[in-house]
Amino acid sequence: SFTLSQSGMVRRWWYRREPGWRHRLVINGVGAVTTGIVTLVIAATKFTHGAWIVVIVVPTLVAAFLAMRRHYDEVAEQLSLEGLARPPELRHTVLVIVGDLHRGVVRAVQYAKTLAAPNVAVRAVFVETDPARTAKLEEKWARWGLGVPLVILNSPYRSLLRPLVEYLDALQSLGDDHMVTVVIPEFLPSRWWQHILHNQTALLIKGVLLFRKNTVVVDVPYLLKR
Repeated sequence: SFTLSQSGMVRRWWYRREPGWRHRLVINGVGAVTTGIVTLVIAATKFTHGAWIVVIVVPTLVAAFLAMRRHYDEVAEQLSLEGLARPPELRHTVLVIVGDLHRGVVRAVQYAKTLAAPNVAVRAVFVETDPARTAKLEEKWARWGLGVPLVILNSPYRSLLRPLVEYLDALQSLGDDHMVTVVIPEFLPSRWWQHILHNQTALLIKGVLLFRKNTVVVDVPYLLKR
């Protein structure tokens, strides 16, 4: 620890070069070399008596801390406003994922409509795996869809995720200035153990979309009373 602290002070004086830095750098440099030699001697003579732990742990911790520092520096550099041109206006599409039509979906549609603006399109998306079920949904949507258009995505292989991802790809191919907000209705049971019985598809969708560029995922909960 003495060697590391002295080395750290040497680095500080070298980069900051404050008044009197040369004198202080020499003092700390001598301290770093001296304590470093002592550390090596102790490590060599006491290696089999437990010094090996320090020899392994300390360099590992130092490497980990340096990696963390590099990470923070890289994050700060990527988030910096320096050199950023004035960003263009974003286009925005809001998609409500519909598996069936119930009160939770109606609430999600209501929420999605609050995001509407001149440059924002609001749509509902349903992946069709059964034409008869689709027909029933369209019939109910005419009454409860609140004027939001319903997009039917055909899925010949009964996959729920692939048609949705392909639809998102098509939207986002329009340009980097196109944001997509995916609104996922979820109803929340009143008892904790009931959660494992519901919303598994919603969880899967969120996992797939989590790291997509220009994609925002929003949960709209509907609380069940019993």
